[in-house]
Amino acid sequence: MILQYLASDLTGIRHIIARTVLVVAVFCVNSVIVIAASDYTGGFAALWSANASLIFMLMLFPRKEHILYCAGVFLASLTVNLFSDFPLQTAIFYSLSNVLEAVLAYHIIVRLGFPKTGLYNPAQLAKFGIVAVIVTAISATTASLGSNEGFGKSWLSWFGSDLLGLLIFLPCFNIVHATLTGAEKYIWPNNRRLEFAAVLLLVFAVSSAALVQSIIPLLFLTAIPVFIAVFRFGPLGAMASTIIVAIVAEFLTISGFGPIAALDASQITKIYVLQAYIASQLMLALPIASLLADRQSKVDKIIEHEKLLRSMAEKAHRKADAAKLQKIRLLARDELTGLSSRRHIMEQSEQAFQRAQSGRRVLSIAIFDVDEFKSVNDQFGHAVGDEILSMIGKVARRSQTRKQLIGRIGGEEFLVLMPDTSIAEAEAQVETLRLAIMNARLPDRGIGVTVSAGLAESSGADDLKKMLLLADIALYAAKHAGRNRLEIAA
Repeated sequence: MILQYLASDLTGIRHIIARTVLVVAVFCVNSVIVIAASDYTGGFAALWSANASLIFMLMLFPRKEHILYCAGVFLASLTVNLFSDFPLQTAIFYSLSNVLEAVLAYHIIVRLGFPKTGLYNPAQLAKFGIVAVIVTAISATTASLGSNEGFGKSWLSWFGSDLLGLLIFLPCFNIVHATLTGAEKYIWPNNRRLEFAAVLLLVFAVSSAALVQSIIPLLFLTAIPVFIAVFRFGPLGAMASTIIVAIVAEFLTISGFGPIAALDASQITKIYVLQAYIASQLMLALPIASLLADRQSKVDKIIEHEKLLRSMAEKAHRKADAAKLQKIRLLARDELTGLSSRRHIMEQSEQAFQRAQSGRRVLSIAIFDVDEFKSVNDQFGHAVGDEILSMIGKVARRSQTRKQLIGRIGGEEFLVLMPDTSIAEAEAQVETLRLAIMNARLPDRGIGVTVSAGLAESSGADDLKKMLLLADIALYAAKHAGRNRLEIAA
């Protein structure tokens, strides 16, 4: 399977080689730094970060390539241990325990979902702590089997440094990766980078001041800036501040400064005290950060849920408004003719009449209906009658001016509303419409009709009802005068 994967294409092979070299190089750098530092502490390492970096890169890179990474790391670890003057047997067991720990930890914490979610709730934090204890205990047992020192002493030293390395560095690598890739957007807001740097500088300054001298016991002071980092930046602040405290504490202790270096005890005892101090900082910071992050995650979910509900409500409201508007439009439109419905044009007529009365403005209204429409229905049928009414609607819509509103108010009866239009202007407009209807014909049948109209002006009426009555009287006068004509109310 590996050979087929490698043979897929040359570009892929180059990428695989590059990733393998990166994994091995990062592990080697971590190992060399820690081993070099242990030379000043009697061969005991306070923190072992190399395995944490290997586990993180196993999470990050393709699973099919893991066998290459592990083989490369084993050989590199063996080389580093041999160059550090460890016996061959010890170097083999140390290298094997490093790879074994990384593989075990990777498979367990992947199942827990740690690579995707990080330590953002107390349950995951507790599970990760248990996993770290189990895999480091197995790793320490494997390494101690090949050690020339006593099993118990070797096991305890390996277990302490390795466990601290996992608990501090693996979550840190994961959190930084989640931050940079945007997987956890709330960890490090872009507009707070300066504040983040200032808080970490404060952690460095306070921890340096507390750990550089042994006259006054000030180790408790480091908790203050660590808590500030936790409360301001959650898990990222917890990890970054704990790493700074750990590096400062280990460097100053190795260099012979501070209260831990001043202890009247063996070097290994000092290392145990240093590990206990770093562990106490981590155990103070990480659970609080986990609780805060879990709360923030729940708050974010509530906010997202509220946004979703608000969006759904707005969508439903828009849908209801659209349906209401559509209903109003349907009610305002006569389906057969496409003109205004009776209800709509009567409402508009009432409003226009009130505006004309209050503003001393002129208003003209015309009523027209189809001449001898009953004969059309009797002779050609009601379907043709409907076609005639539809044709009249099309003619009326084409003839309708910007000020006009034309609607159907009965079977074959229509109303023309003409605001701000004098009786003379209205007469010309209605006459134009009458002639247009008279000249219109059904396309397939060649059937045409005429209309008679009555015209009235608002100045001769006290209300709209009276004005419509005047127009209706004029309409009947047109009918009695021979039809196909317009009459103006007296």
